[in-house]
Amino acid sequence: MQFSLENITTRLSRYIACFAAMLLSAVLTAQPSPKQEGLAVAMSEKAAASKAMKGKRIFSDKEHVFGRLPSWLAGMDYLQTSMLDSNTIIPVTEGEVYMITPVSGEPGSQEKQLLSMGFVQTADASFKLFKAQRQKIGVFKKRIAFEKFRLGHISFEGWAVPFFQNRELPSVSTPAKFIWMPGDSYAKDTRRWQGCPSIEKTGRRLWGAWFSGGDREPDTGNYGIVSYSDDGKTWIDPAMIVYHPDTSVRVMDTELWKDPDGRLWVFWTQNTGPKGFDGLWGTWAMHTDNPEADRPDWSSPQRLCDGLTRNKPVVLSGGEWLLPSYNWINHQSALYISKDKGNTWTLQGGPVNKPVDNFYEHMCVELKNGDVWLLQRNIQSAISKDKGATWSPLDPLQGMVSANSRLYIGRLRSGRLLLIYNNDANNKRKDLTAFLSDDDGKSWPYRLMLDERDEVSYPEAIQDEDGRIYVCYDRSRTGEKEILLAVITEEDILKGDLVSEGSEKKKIVSKVKIQK
Repeated sequence: MQFSLENITTRLSRYIACFAAMLLSAVLTAQPSPKQEGLAVAMSEKAAASKAMKGKRIFSDKEHVFGRLPSWLAGMDYLQTSMLDSNTIIPVTEGEVYMITPVSGEPGSQEKQLLSMGFVQTADASFKLFKAQRQKIGVFKKRIAFEKFRLGHISFEGWAVPFFQNRELPSVSTPAKFIWMPGDSYAKDTRRWQGCPSIEKTGRRLWGAWFSGGDREPDTGNYGIVSYSDDGKTWIDPAMIVYHPDTSVRVMDTELWKDPDGRLWVFWTQNTGPKGFDGLWGTWAMHTDNPEADRPDWSSPQRLCDGLTRNKPVVLSGGEWLLPSYNWINHQSALYISKDKGNTWTLQGGPVNKPVDNFYEHMCVELKNGDVWLLQRNIQSAISKDKGATWSPLDPLQGMVSANSRLYIGRLRSGRLLLIYNNDANNKRKDLTAFLSDDDGKSWPYRLMLDERDEVSYPEAIQDEDGRIYVCYDRSRTGEKEILLAVITEEDILKGDLVSEGSEKKKIVSKVKIQK
């Protein structure tokens, strides 16, 4: 058999072309092989996660089921989304998210929307997700990472199937630990910042709580601080710290509350992600029956509910407890109810916010007519007439302007309402002011300036049996690093000045030395 140079060249070209086609087919068919540990954990407002496998339903509004899946895809977690309506998935950790959708030009394609959100196409898919599929589909991938402490949402309209990781976060499964009298390792002068305080009083003992750790909020190593003073002058700081053994979990927003039986509760929020907010969070708590002991006995930490608790519970006239705890999964200023003195908590309801990752930090008070009134950041207001089950829409409280910051609302022993917030027309964290209302919040004719300086925020108040009001707040969290206290009376607010014996402002609870 004779071969000419031309024949050899022709056959070699065919072999190369065939090999290239086989290689390209293998690449397109194989797809990336994502490892579970490299995938983001994600959730949804509407759907629960499930494992992708043959015969599993894909969409909530169509009967299509998965056919035979390639090995890299089988067993991955996915969400049963709508094929015809809008969808949103919410990553709660960093990592990769994969989406399968028809490619551009095919009916139902979400390619343009995905590309606009930073997804990239890895390859066309040579398989079908379901038997009746006629569209050509593509695989798209995005690396989810914190941007300004947030992970953001992934929203799309219709035909797209998200794949990711579904696992329990360590902030959900594992409680923080606490150390009573922790010593020099948590001394206040080691702190690079501190803020977000809470206050409570049990008998003669005045309690304070806030958080610190790392270089800022949020940061690796954030931990909760609990302090106390038996004379109102000298503070044990810290008396207790609350920290998490897993360095990927932060402890934040420590909150104090004395329940009707005199028990002292310490609440805190756990968050997975050392540099940002996972948005699911979780409110944890423990309590003590002997808060004035030299070494109080604390219950075991328990996870009460999803969300972030930044204000005290309220006790309704019927004896129910309402706990405010919100998250960024459903954007609800949620209230959890307990009818057994805090042993169990169930979601009662709450108004829904626009889907913006703001901190809602809502707080409630029961009005004299039995309604529950909710206030939150930016002086947003809502009313419930059924103990928090259903709510009016959130609306700005007319005639009041505040910084985008936490406020305080509560009822005093006299029956008046006390409201404290940053009363600044330019929405700055300054001019921290206490207001009184005689008519259940319809008007606020009495006021007292507590602190006119810049960077004062996050007020909280309690009133003791003698009628004295204690207001804590922070100032310049990374600069002056101050936790401050005002001690006032209703008479001071009515007169607009300190007229009561023992009243004082700008009293230092904790101040970190400026580090050079």
